[in-house]
Amino acid sequence: MTKARKSGIGFILATIILFSCDDEPSGPKDFRDQYVGKYQVHESISSYGWPDMNGESYSRERDTVILVDYGNSDTTLIVLGREVWLDTTGSYYDYHYSLRMRDDSLWSFFMNGGLGGGQYEIYEGVRISPETD
Repeated sequence: MTKARKSGIGFILATIILFSCDDEPSGPKDFRDQYVGKYQVHESISSYGWPDMNGESYSRERDTVILVDYGNSDTTLIVLGREVWLDTTGSYYDYHYSLRMRDDSLWSFFMNGGLGGGQYEIYEGVRISPETD
């Protein structure tokens, strides 16, 4: 085998190896990337037992945009002012609070109260942008 032919084969093999290497890992760099962003949600807040300024229970519904951002550690998110740790199914549960984030959708339920009154807060919507600003 001639010297030129050996060099040509070496060049071809080096080129194949160089271009077959994948520098970028597959999937998101941070698992939280799939959740962070702006969400268009329907907010529903209802009271029970606690009167409003007019002495009546209240109920309010509206469409709004909320932000989901990176939390204070590399495993948490900030959702509706709460720092949460999602499990492998995209869910978080705490005393009187539930959150589910799957396929660009968000569902959040919070119940608080005491002494005969309280309120329910439900947020349900979809991610409209991965941007948080």
